Amino acid sequence: MLSKKILANIYLLLVVVFWGLTFPLQKVILINSLSPAFYNALRFFMAIIFLIPFKAFRKNFFSSLTKEELFHGVILGLFLSGGYVFQTWGLVYTTASKSAFITALYVGLVAIMAPFLERKAPTFLQIVALGISIMALYFLTSPAGGGFNLGDFLTLLCAISYALHVLFITHFTRENESELSLLLPQLVTVMLVNVILIPVIPGKVILNREIFFTAVFAAIFATIFAIAIQLKYQKYVGSLGSSLVYVGEPAFALLFAVILLGEKITMIEGLGLIMMVVGIILGSLSTIKEKEQESEVG
Repeated sequence: MLSKKILANIYLLLVVVFWGLTFPLQKVILINSLSPAFYNALRFFMAIIFLIPFKAFRKNFFSSLTKEELFHGVILGLFLSGGYVFQTWGLVYTTASKSAFITALYVGLVAIMAPFLERKAPTFLQIVALGISIMALYFLTSPAGGGFNLGDFLTLLCAISYALHVLFITHFTRENESELSLLLPQLVTVMLVNVILIPVIPGKVILNREIFFTAVFAAIFATIFAIAIQLKYQKYVGSLGSSLVYVGEPAFALLFAVILLGEKITMIEGLGLIMMVVGIILGSLSTIKEKEQESEVG
């Protein structure tokens, strides 16, 4: 029988595959000036509708939700809103593959920010890892790599938001036995934030079959399944252990972008991609090693 830690890694890897696939799928529908805020609102509205029939969901939310869980869910929802708003908006102006790799910077940010959340200074290796990731970001967005545009900047803000979301998921669920109760507050918060932003963020409010099915896929596999798995299993591997699995997200996004969109990368962008992965892995491994040493001392 597989341990909870192994199951957690398997499920989180499957989440990463779905996340990677959403980049090219969403890029296709956003090309036609679709409003990113409207798309996100539609996606999360569908996610909420799809969750209602599940008895376990209704029981956890409607029967046992505490004020503290509601507050935690809203806080997580605000961080998640920032991630989805900036990522989808940025995807309008940058490529699916570049968007995925800039988004992946959040993994390195988790490695740097986690010690601060725990009131500890980052290690030397973690600082080096962040430096490598920043250099990688430069290569990805340098003039030779296409330049740093609005889409890249928005995606950078997305990475910061996702890093905070990952950190606070682990923080809030460490002592919380009712993980599903945090799910609906997040979904509702993201939907409402995007509804409010529809008049603010440029784009058309249109709905066709392609947009509908993309939103359905994203709602079921990249939203409900993904967030539920994070809430249920991420605590078994921690913020840093899960960040190692999340390294695969941009790789899958690049693979699907090449297959579905025919995207190509320059040599300088390729160097940036490799450096980004190295920085992410180095930062995560250094912090995990520190945790293991602390456990041995304790």
